[in-house]
Amino acid sequence: MRFETEKHLLPPYFKIISFAITALALISAIISFNEKLNLDPNIFLPLGKYLFLLALVFFSFSREKNEEKNFNQLRLKCLISAIIFANIFFLFNTFMELPESVKHREFMSAFEVLLIFHIYYLVSFYYYKNK
Repeated sequence: MRFETEKHLLPPYFKIISFAITALALISAIISFNEKLNLDPNIFLPLGKYLFLLALVFFSFSREKNEEKNFNQLRLKCLISAIIFANIFFLFNTFMELPESVKHREFMSAFEVLLIFHIYYLVSFYYYKNK
């Protein structure tokens, strides 16, 4: 029996693809820090960051091999809490940076907010799934 969520989620093999993309991201990060190669780290480090984020997206939104009916409600619950957590974290960080001088402010980037969102979502989903 196919559930409604199977229409909106990626197939389970995208979890394997996400591991391959994570390996590429790690290789890109290692290349960017290797001084012997004489390559521009401003190219490979951002590439590795965004490949890792893409891997997190694939892993987060792919189906489980044994998808159960209650996973849809669990995903929605974890998605809402992850959105709230990422927004509170972003606002807290922003308010903590406001007293700093303009030259020393370092606001969170969109990458950091999305990274926090996906990590919180994955941790909470697998925590409640295995509970």
